Amino acid sequence: MKIYFKNRGQAFCRSRFYSAYDNFPHKAVVGKEYPYEFNAGIYTLFGEIDSGNFAISYLLSMYPYARKDFVLWDPAVAEIDGKEIPLDELGKFSCYLDEVYPLFSTSDSIRASIEKGLEQSGSEYSCEEIRDLFCLDKERFERPLSGVGNERFRCMAAIGFSYGKDIYCFPWLSHERFVSYHKNITWLLDLLAYLNKTVIVPVGYPDKPKREHRG
Repeated sequence: MKIYFKNRGQAFCRSRFYSAYDNFPHKAVVGKEYPYEFNAGIYTLFGEIDSGNFAISYLLSMYPYARKDFVLWDPAVAEIDGKEIPLDELGKFSCYLDEVYPLFSTSDSIRASIEKGLEQSGSEYSCEEIRDLFCLDKERFERPLSGVGNERFRCMAAIGFSYGKDIYCFPWLSHERFVSYHKNITWLLDLLAYLNKTVIVPVGYPDKPKREHRG
């Protein structure tokens, strides 16, 4: 899948961990000049919370559900595989891996959420096949998202996969928080890339060593 868009302006980005006003950068953080282009694969976007990376990830996944969070200077359109679509329709393709995303119920179990996704998408996968694919613990599989611990990103991605999503957008994470999830994130990134998905991960820079003064 090839995603192309050119939007400037501001977004109020929200997640479980952080909220921030973020401006879209004038230069694409993926190494190309504005506008922005993404293909299948992993895009780890390093920068501070207000460096523009959070805004890009949030726009691609949350615009259809939180239009009030955006002030855009350009037409609200994008291109998917060369076809222009309104940003309102990006929800068909994208998934925001955070509890504010509408597909993630606060009360349904992971199993129930995936079953709903499979029913809507008509996927050929079974619920158990998706559990195995994302290596989800059997006990946690029967819990709501609030009870799955460090498997939360894998569970959210599994739910998105059941709905047939192709674009997986993470909220901005500090470098320390990103590292704290260990293989619960890095393993997931590799799996999504293997499945030919587009993955956007805004991450903060590693903390600089603190200076110590000893008199």
